[in-house]
Amino acid sequence: MLIAALTAAVLFYSVYHYGKGSAKPSLTNPYPPYAPQRLPFIGHILHLLRPIAAQELFRRWSLLVGPVFTIQLGAKHWVILNSAQSVQDLIVERGTVYSSRNLPDALVYDLMDGPSKGGGFAFYEYGPAWRSLRRIAHSGLVKKKINEYQPIFDERRNTLLINLWQARAQYQVKDGGLSLTHFIEHYTMTSILAIVFGNMCNFEPGDTRLHQAFALTERAASIFGPTEQLAEFFPVLKMILPSRKEENLDIRNKMVDFYGGLLTEFRRNLEQDTDGNLVDECFMKDVMVGGELTDLQMMNFITVFVGAGSETTASTLEWLVALMANEPDIQDKVYQEIQDKVGPNQLPGAEDESSLTYLQCVIHETLRLRPPAPLSVPHATSDNNIYNGWLVPKNTTVILNLHAIHKDPARYPDPDKFNPDRHMEYVLRQNQRFSQTVDDRPHLAFSTGRRVCVGIHLAERSIFMAASALLACFRFQRISDDLIDIHNPRDIRAPTFAPSPYKVNLIPRHDGVESLF
Repeated sequence: MLIAALTAAVLFYSVYHYGKGSAKPSLTNPYPPYAPQRLPFIGHILHLLRPIAAQELFRRWSLLVGPVFTIQLGAKHWVILNSAQSVQDLIVERGTVYSSRNLPDALVYDLMDGPSKGGGFAFYEYGPAWRSLRRIAHSGLVKKKINEYQPIFDERRNTLLINLWQARAQYQVKDGGLSLTHFIEHYTMTSILAIVFGNMCNFEPGDTRLHQAFALTERAASIFGPTEQLAEFFPVLKMILPSRKEENLDIRNKMVDFYGGLLTEFRRNLEQDTDGNLVDECFMKDVMVGGELTDLQMMNFITVFVGAGSETTASTLEWLVALMANEPDIQDKVYQEIQDKVGPNQLPGAEDESSLTYLQCVIHETLRLRPPAPLSVPHATSDNNIYNGWLVPKNTTVILNLHAIHKDPARYPDPDKFNPDRHMEYVLRQNQRFSQTVDDRPHLAFSTGRRVCVGIHLAERSIFMAASALLACFRFQRISDDLIDIHNPRDIRAPTFAPSPYKVNLIPRHDGVESLF
């Protein structure tokens, strides 16, 4: 079916271009150089169907044609940035032009009901409406607010440890190890939901609604995948391929049921809270009191907030556990640092983060080696722009290949090696200020520029609280002599980079571990 559809597209475009003629561009170089092996009309689409992750394919092409190049996908052209310098030049220094969005209609309109109704602010074009909603989101996610949410992180971390302790006793021996996926998903989802809604979101482990909501995020994210965007690349295919509109609307309806139901319950609690003691201080309370958002905007705020924050944080923690199991010496070094700086009788807290410098390096190195979204969220140009003599036209999709940037040997010597020490100089510079450059962070896992992840402080705190507690309590032990596979992700087509399923044994670090939580 796919080949037949592509054949039809080629025929259509052949006739179309033959009849129209080839208009000469206004510049000699209308785009940065094309990647190798571009086919007439269909461009590079077949390459993206190969069994290789797109970010790695783009990295290899960059070694052949340079760090900035173009791929053609039918009617679409994507400009791929594979170097820190090109990201600095365009995403940071020309942010007013390179900070827009040009995403599939299925995502913007089917799932989020479209900008005209206020849906999906993360997918808005760059402009006043986006800046207004970004300001609201940022106000609830600054470091001061994250500190106010600390009791939530403490409680969610303890619940994670209790759940793992119980599962370890029940399943580890019988099943030959333990998969941490659902436990980590529970931690990340409930942490963010509690920050959004307060104490009304106490889902029990194994609650099917919670994991169904997590699965909805994965289904929605799949729309970013190149194979799911064929109708965007070849508009004629909208008349040939089966429509996914019904499936997309099903995702949206399920999101409305889940998040809309929580919003309705929260509003009811807020209306009944006459003395101010029923509803905790939380993100949604501030938003509702401010009265700036419609119900649809609030629901989509929550959907993007929870979906983006939970899945990316969960995948980072899964990678970290796998890497620690493969690197027992590094794991033991982190544990020793925790013993030296915090001691054996308590769990690390947020106040200990600055003294646990090696653990910070381990987290940074995990995010460098396995960024949760290695191609970031696509940017787009809001106007024509000239760069190095090339014209980058308006509405061109611009991709930040974080994978290639993080594997640049000039920035990261021996880039395939897991080496936390490479970040120590950065970590020892206390009170770092975050600015929009590519050199103020040891990696670009949270992107950069005007579209930098608005929840960066929330994500970093969530990762630190879970990682420090897990490493203080358990040794992660492989269930065989073989290393855990850290090279092949769960799904090479997914925009979020998560490891293939694996199990580990959790070995308590000392006899008093259970008393810590």
